[in-house]
Amino acid sequence: MKSTRERGLGLSLVSSGIGPLLSQVFALALVPVLFRLYTPQDFGIWAAIQAGAIIAGSLVSLRFDLALVLERDLVAASQLLFAIIAVVLASSLVMAVAIVVSSSFLYVLGIDAISAALGWGWLVLLGLSTVFQSWLMRAGAFGSVSVALVLSAGVTNLVQLGGGMFGYGIWLIVGSIAGQAAALMFSIWKVTHGADHPVWRALNFEAMWMMLRKNKRFPQFSLPFTALSLLRERAPIFIIGAFGPPALVGLYSQAWRLTHFPSGLTSAALRPVFFHRTATEGLTSQGRSVDGLVRCLLLASSSWIAFVIYGDDALFNFLLGTQWQGVGLLAASLVMPAALFTITNWMDRLLDAVGRQDVNLKLEMITGISSVGALWGTLAAGGSLFRAVLVQSAALVLGYLGFLWVCYGIANWPRSGLIKSLCAAVAMGGSMYAFLIALGNLLFSQTEVFVAGFVTAGFANIVVLLFAWKELR
Repeated sequence: MKSTRERGLGLSLVSSGIGPLLSQVFALALVPVLFRLYTPQDFGIWAAIQAGAIIAGSLVSLRFDLALVLERDLVAASQLLFAIIAVVLASSLVMAVAIVVSSSFLYVLGIDAISAALGWGWLVLLGLSTVFQSWLMRAGAFGSVSVALVLSAGVTNLVQLGGGMFGYGIWLIVGSIAGQAAALMFSIWKVTHGADHPVWRALNFEAMWMMLRKNKRFPQFSLPFTALSLLRERAPIFIIGAFGPPALVGLYSQAWRLTHFPSGLTSAALRPVFFHRTATEGLTSQGRSVDGLVRCLLLASSSWIAFVIYGDDALFNFLLGTQWQGVGLLAASLVMPAALFTITNWMDRLLDAVGRQDVNLKLEMITGISSVGALWGTLAAGGSLFRAVLVQSAALVLGYLGFLWVCYGIANWPRSGLIKSLCAAVAMGGSMYAFLIALGNLLFSQTEVFVAGFVTAGFANIVVLLFAWKELR
């Protein structure tokens, strides 16, 4: 019979994961439509603005928002909440100056003054949303966080869909801002009307300053870690933009986006739950649950890795249209590190909760510098984008595997289970790839092979998820 705590984990994961799942399904359903309404160049400019907004918007809190999740005293948390809001607003003004100073480089990327101003508004909304969602995570209100994500995705995609009818790429940006604004307004409403709402009357400047000083380890360690993590993900956009036209940036950015869809789901669903649990119960006690999830995620992703590699450009041309020729080849190169990132992108919070931000920082520094450096070095040496992405992917795979190995060691979890899970995933993915090749050799049409691969991978995922739910409920 499962303990109450284990039953609570399953319910928490469902509450936290249903929103990201619905938002991802909604976004994926509209991908074939949006990719026919907008050009690779439109998506290239949008990706550059998104990269800047996400990098800056995630850093303007100086990562004090992580401390907010861990603070158990309501009065102290209230002081910290408003102190962080002040930090976000002050940092956003600094970012506005930085945008003006870097206007010449933005112009090279195809970003004009209006788009840059919209990008600044986007980063402010993102920074404030991060703070209020941290308060919701502190209270364990994972369902509210999920609703905010669904609201953001729904508004974003509907505005982008409607704007695409006019043929202007700027609607991609406007839609993203509208979605972020909707999520922020909902989060503010839930925080101010929740049972554990902030204490307004106890606020004073000295107490707010003391809370920032008390949690200074977060800007010392978590801020550089987040900066390096975001640069690992987003810096390639600017690097490719410096070596090629916006259309090339569009191909790479959307290949990255499509292969990393699952990582957005696990980050939103698992990160807040395990951050909250580790903060209250400790790291060692999470071993069984984390090891089971790692095994399930490895097995679930292996079939899709084989499917994307086999499909290559033919699969993506079939889904998105011939104007996106080349995105499938890049996606096939990125799918393996994307699958590993689906596992590691939420585990960093486990080390944050036990004060080992230094380990996160060191590992992220190695992975970020090596992968981004490999991409830049290959392009600078005259190599093709495909070759550069292959080298980048190899560095990312090694970095993510290294993170898993170190994380298991710090938590004192048996590494034998991790090794067995990796071997099982390789065997499952290899079998799927052989199955698809066999179907092709049996004179099935390309469409029939793709449909069979999709159904097979989906069925394998359902089986894996059922086993996962049985363990966690």
